[in-house]
Amino acid sequence: MKNPDLTGSNEDEFYERKTGDPTNPISEKLLSITQVAKYRKIPTERLRYYDRIGILQPDYVDPLTGRRFYSAEQCEKLGTIKELRKMNLSLQEISEYFNNRNLEKSQRILQKRYELLEEEIKEKLEISRVLAQKLEFIRKIGDMDFKLDTPQIKQLDERYALKGKRNKFRTGSTGIEFMKLEETIGGTSPVVATNKVAMTISNSVLENAIDNSVCPIIFCTKEESKRSSFTTLPAGKYVCAYHRNCYSYLGEIIMKMRYFAEDNGCKLCDEGLMIYQLDITLTDIHDETIIEIQFPLLPQGEENNKTEEIL
Repeated sequence: MKNPDLTGSNEDEFYERKTGDPTNPISEKLLSITQVAKYRKIPTERLRYYDRIGILQPDYVDPLTGRRFYSAEQCEKLGTIKELRKMNLSLQEISEYFNNRNLEKSQRILQKRYELLEEEIKEKLEISRVLAQKLEFIRKIGDMDFKLDTPQIKQLDERYALKGKRNKFRTGSTGIEFMKLEETIGGTSPVVATNKVAMTISNSVLENAIDNSVCPIIFCTKEESKRSSFTTLPAGKYVCAYHRNCYSYLGEIIMKMRYFAEDNGCKLCDEGLMIYQLDITLTDIHDETIIEIQFPLLPQGEENNKTEEIL
């Protein structure tokens, strides 16, 4: 039998709680779980879950049907819970919020959430800034006329980079070194959609020349270069050329760059750079990848006492 102090409505949307005092005509309407869910725009299952974990338990449960009914005060509490969830408070934090509340405690909890939110906003703004830079890079790289396989001389400023250990290409060691450098430089997505990634290559036209010793590097700012593994790439004149497909044979373009240097009264350094302008961080199609090859120039008559390495 139902509680005699509770009378169901015709529509069974709420129970009316009588005061039990015949001289007091005031009664309280308890809303069903369905009505609370409808008014507060929240799934009924979530209300049942809040009941199970003790955050918001119904004012009355029909002993025969098991239906849950909530008071107006509980509906107000549910509104507070929804707001706290929007502030990203965990259910455990919300439970603590309602436990022995007072003004000082509520202020302390909200202040802590405010400070965390401010920090999150700073992080999101930084991600937004970096993402805007990457989208701008992609736009510019898409609009560039690369003049593929066409050597040219560029005057390049001094550059800074973090360098990994020399290793043999295609052995897996190069990828490991790049991974270490990425973690060293830190930041928000440091190499995706950038032209920071590069490695040294030898001035050779042999088919497997690139499989020999290479040194992975990631370009960085002067501030970021204040680490033990940083290096400085000297300013000066470089013979540069863009080439499509970073996995293709490079001997022909290197030979073109040799001839071009000789025609300009110079020669290529024994070691240069291969910079990934558009790489596998943006595409899986090899023919969409673009690299830039750069070799420092030396005067034609200069004799090398040792192999000229860029790093």
